[in-house]
Amino acid sequence: MRLSLPSTILAAAVAVAATTTAVAASTFVGVFGVAVESPVVGAPQIQYTLRASYIAPTKWRAAKAKKDAITRRYGPIGSCRFKLVITSRAIADVRETSAARIVRLLPATGRYVRDEGTRGTASWRVIRASGSTLTTGILTKTATTIRTQPAGGVVWLELRAVATPTRSCHSGGPREVAAGIATVLATGSLGGFEPS
Repeated sequence: MRLSLPSTILAAAVAVAATTTAVAASTFVGVFGVAVESPVVGAPQIQYTLRASYIAPTKWRAAKAKKDAITRRYGPIGSCRFKLVITSRAIADVRETSAARIVRLLPATGRYVRDEGTRGTASWRVIRASGSTLTTGILTKTATTIRTQPAGGVVWLELRAVATPTRSCHSGGPREVAAGIATVLATGSLGGFEPS
């Protein structure tokens, strides 16, 4: 689904892409999704309507999806023929900084950390876990519009991407898909509201 995104998000996408190669803005496509009102994972007493947007490489082949679907599937991607799923959710968890939470959710060091960063109150990370063929990335931030946070915790919003290779390949394949996921998360926006 193509749409006009705020210029700040588009500028962020171009800035991220420019760190590795000169990429024209036309090589990206805006994606927007809305989840129907549903219980927060881990706090079913709270109903939340989640919205997510991001910019993805146009070369990723997108599977057919309903308009404004919150879950999108892409692939095959690159020499590894990755199948990629991007989805979002609202989940209750402990209160901490987004930077601390993202490291806890995706623990990795050294060459297994493909990308990470912080923008405002949101943080993201892309890793390939040791001994695994999966490439996983998460963008997370707190849901500030929740009127009453769950006892002892807080509602978090997540944009999650998981890429699974369907055949063996050289190391360039995982690096390429990780760079694409990094662009998705670095330009991603999460929000929503708690219905009255």
